[in-house]
Amino acid sequence: MAEGYVQHQKKQADKIIRITEKLYMERGMEGFTIGDIADGAEITRATVYNYFSCKEDILWAIFFEKMDGLLLRLNKKLEDTTTTFERLQAYAEANYEYFKEDASFAIFFDLFHTIFATASQKPDDFWESPYNISNWRPGKSIKMFTENFHDGSVKANLDPHETVVSYYYAFLGTMSFTFKNKDELTKFYGLDYLEVAKIQISWILQAIKAD
Repeated sequence: MAEGYVQHQKKQADKIIRITEKLYMERGMEGFTIGDIADGAEITRATVYNYFSCKEDILWAIFFEKMDGLLLRLNKKLEDTTTTFERLQAYAEANYEYFKEDASFAIFFDLFHTIFATASQKPDDFWESPYNISNWRPGKSIKMFTENFHDGSVKANLDPHETVVSYYYAFLGTMSFTFKNKDELTKFYGLDYLEVAKIQISWILQAIKAD
C-alpha cells in the first residue's frame, strides 16, 4: 500500500514537472500560472502546491533533472581524461550528446538563465532538493576545471578562472544561439546546427590548447 502511494506521488510530481516544462517553453515565465499547470495536469491547484511552493521551484526541479542527465555523461567521459584540455573537450562532447538527445535543453537554459543567476543567493538547504540527484552546486563545474589547470596541456599565459568562465559562457552561448537558428541553418545552408556548433567550439578549444 505504501509503495503504491509513493509511486502515485512520484507520477503526480512528474506530471506537474512535464506540464510546467511544456508551458514554460511555449510561453515563458510570465505566460502561465499555477492554475494553468493544474489544468494541464488535470489536478487541483492545491495538489500542485502539495508538491511545489511556486513555479520557480518546479523550474529548478526541471533544471536539476536536466543537469543530472548532462553530468552523468560528463562524469563518464572524465574517467578517460588526464589533462585540463581533455577535460574541457570532454565537457563539450558530453554536451553535444545531451543536446542531441534533449533538443529542449538549449532553449530551456536560455529561458532559465535569469533564475539561474540567483543560484549563489540560495541557502545551503535549497540544494538538498530530492531532484538534485547529482548534488549540483553553483560554481562546482568551474572549480572542477580550474583545479590543476596548468598541467602543460593549455597555454601557459592563460588565467585559470578567467579562461574556464569564458569557455563555459562561450560554449553555452554558442549552443543556445545555433539551436535557436537551427531551422535557418538547415533551410539556407543545408547544415546541421550541432555540427556548426562543434566547429565554433573547436576554434575556442584550439585557442586554449598548448602549442
